[in-house]
Amino acid sequence: MSLIRNILLWSSKNYWISHKLPKYKFVQKSVSRFMPGETLDHALSKCSELEDIGYGTIITYLGENSLTKTQTLNTVKQYKDALGSIDSRSLKSVISVKLTQLGLDIDEELCVDNLEQLLNAADLKNTFVWIDMEEYIYLELTLKIYKKLIQKHNNIGITLQSYLYRSEDDLESLLDIAPYIRLVKGAYAEDSSVSMHNRNEIYDNYIKLANIMLEKNILKNGLIPSFATHDHQIIYSLINKINADKIDK
Repeated sequence: MSLIRNILLWSSKNYWISHKLPKYKFVQKSVSRFMPGETLDHALSKCSELEDIGYGTIITYLGENSLTKTQTLNTVKQYKDALGSIDSRSLKSVISVKLTQLGLDIDEELCVDNLEQLLNAADLKNTFVWIDMEEYIYLELTLKIYKKLIQKHNNIGITLQSYLYRSEDDLESLLDIAPYIRLVKGAYAEDSSVSMHNRNEIYDNYIKLANIMLEKNILKNGLIPSFATHDHQIIYSLINKINADKIDK
């Protein structure tokens, strides 16, 4: 787990830091790999550049957990604005949301309502919504909400973290109902009772879970897997498997 990623996670929950620190040039340079700019226009300009060379892109709105309904409504507005701009620029970008920003810490029903607003807005634009996976304490409720909404919406995907011991069981429970699953390593500081801390162990579990997601019978049943990582070793390993198994890209 990188230092910069930890800093980004921490700063996103601190109002002063998240609003002031990005002004500094050295910070902008350090985090540009993860965050191309402060504004939606910056992000979409980078998305356009990446699409031109064949990359898919995901837009996320950084910020602290919403503690009031007003904050959740602002988050919904930010994402709706993003969806409108994505559509007007004819981009293929999708959005990724954290349920704590939509009100998970306030009220489950509020969170679900806000998420459904985004799913409906995305559907009108013929695009897609990923649910980010956050700290372990939110895992059960996040999966519960996802399993509820996947019954009504087909433009929603869920994220799993390879550094959690339970992720293989979660993956198995989702394979029959989830057409879109995104695999990440995981970036939150969790207790060793629930998460792996050894880099090699996390890598091995990522590959194990990815191999399950790339099994031909799983793919034939409709799963469209997504793998999010900056780890070149993982990327090359997956490319080799895809080529060896002649999996359609």
